[in-house]
Amino acid sequence: MKVKFWGTRGSIPTPISPAAIEDKIRQALRGAVGLDLSNEAAIESYIQRLPDTVRRTIGGNTACVEVRAGQQLLVFDAGTGLRVLGNELMKTEFGQGQGQADFFVSHTHWDHIQGLPFFTPGFVPGNRLTFHSPHDNLQEAFIGQQADTYFPVPLSILRANIQFEHIPAQTWSHIGDVQVYPLKVPHPLHGSYNYRIEHNGQSLVYATDSEYKDMSQTGTQSFIEFFRDVDLLIFDAQYTLSDALDKAGWGHSSPLSGAEFAYRAGVRRLALFHHDPMADDQTVYTGLKQAETYLAKRGSTCQVMVASEGLEIEW
Repeated sequence: MKVKFWGTRGSIPTPISPAAIEDKIRQALRGAVGLDLSNEAAIESYIQRLPDTVRRTIGGNTACVEVRAGQQLLVFDAGTGLRVLGNELMKTEFGQGQGQADFFVSHTHWDHIQGLPFFTPGFVPGNRLTFHSPHDNLQEAFIGQQADTYFPVPLSILRANIQFEHIPAQTWSHIGDVQVYPLKVPHPLHGSYNYRIEHNGQSLVYATDSEYKDMSQTGTQSFIEFFRDVDLLIFDAQYTLSDALDKAGWGHSSPLSGAEFAYRAGVRRLALFHHDPMADDQTVYTGLKQAETYLAKRGSTCQVMVASEGLEIEW
């Protein structure tokens, strides 16, 4: 499988501020004292040595993850990252109306659907886009966000072949060459769905917008089995542990909870996802260090990473 993150923020798009950009430049310049700025190779080498909190940003687009399983294109959620993915897809067969993609929607809060009106391949006749979810009102939700009160053009203006397919929760479904298992998780008000995907012996779990109120052995057993031995767990880590306790009922989790699940379920890779709009890059990477430290103390070999825009993972 191959995974690429196009949007990793939660709740609302969060562009990096001019002040934050200035601060990154300031930090980079402090470490560049003595560097030969006329030497391009030296500059490039220096940039590559900078920590990720200075050299990069996690990005501001909301949830959208591309997964390639063999020849099949899977897209998890349709947040604002979908617009950027669409621009890239237009350089491929989607630009000629010959593309096919299967979408899996966790739930229909704004940050998970607001990219579809700006998804250029959706306007190209011949492209086939199928949206899968156990939610009964999926099509109505997409139509509703483009009602004329909120948006100038209706969903019906899209010229691609768009289908909405209901799939059952808590059971396996075959979609093309991929097996899919949706699990309903607590999230206000109507719940969210996590997805486990398996293809040719490889596995991925997309576990966003979920809150784990009972972290006891009994309370987490169903989730442990859902995550069991997965190659990549994309995990909602929006809050710090203290924030998660203060915001009980808000429907999100933390990096330390993700680390605990990863340890107990034998997860191979953990990607911290759905970052809080109030969290700057340094805050997000602090959560990464906490998760890494926790797993190291437990003797786990799980690789932990921050899901950031443009990050690619292949196995």
